[in-house]
Amino acid sequence: MKIGFMGSGAIAEILSQKITASGTAKPSDIFIYDVSVERLAYMNEKYGLSICGEPKDMIAAADYVFMCVRSDNAIDMAKTLNAYDFTSKTIVSISSGIPMALYENNVPGAAVARALPNPPSRIGHGVIAVAFNSRVSEPQKADLMKIFGAMGTCLALGEEKINAITSLTGPAPVYAFFQGIVESALLLGIDHKTAAKMAFGTVEGCLKVWENNIDNIGGLLAETSTPGGISVRQLYNLEQNAFKATVKECYEEGYLRTKAYSDGILEMLNRD
Repeated sequence: MKIGFMGSGAIAEILSQKITASGTAKPSDIFIYDVSVERLAYMNEKYGLSICGEPKDMIAAADYVFMCVRSDNAIDMAKTLNAYDFTSKTIVSISSGIPMALYENNVPGAAVARALPNPPSRIGHGVIAVAFNSRVSEPQKADLMKIFGAMGTCLALGEEKINAITSLTGPAPVYAFFQGIVESALLLGIDHKTAAKMAFGTVEGCLKVWENNIDNIGGLLAETSTPGGISVRQLYNLEQNAFKATVKECYEEGYLRTKAYSDGILEMLNRD
């Protein structure tokens, strides 16, 4: 399997690390292009990747071309791709909010996939949703699931679900909740180091229990809520402060923002 990266930023570096560590591809079978000569030299020296002086060299060498570009640069970059031959190759969009249609429109007949690894992917505990257009073959799908599987939990879904998954797998709201536990401990007189260890241990333990009851989060909540007890009062307080509604609004806002970006690109393509 030969892999190409258009761009050499953080996501390309994470993918390189995970792909080579898992044995999915050798470093020399990963081809990378970037306008930054310094960045290319770094990727070659640190990871042994094959650097390319022109996009055409990377595309010609690769079976899978990962578009590791910023979302605001993806439109201009996609317009350049019709100059290259993508026969038997798969274009992989990994920029937030960028629909497969952008690449399908600029490279008619191309096999295109879309995915967005979330930040924990860098340590192999990410959640990555992957969508494929109808031209991606089953062997190609299997290869891409293997590539992204090295970064964590890989889910094959329809593209209409990708914007929602992008919002739902963002770690910031989760970290904010963790921070709330720590700050509560500080208010109750616990020192910061102890508070952080306590919060982490509590969350870790809950996750382990949930892992063994993955489809029964409601049952776990009921088991830990003794009538008239502390947990019931805590849950009542959360509901009085619209906790669940706030969480839902938080993730819906993230979804709507990502969807609006994708829809804007689709409208532009339809106008053209």
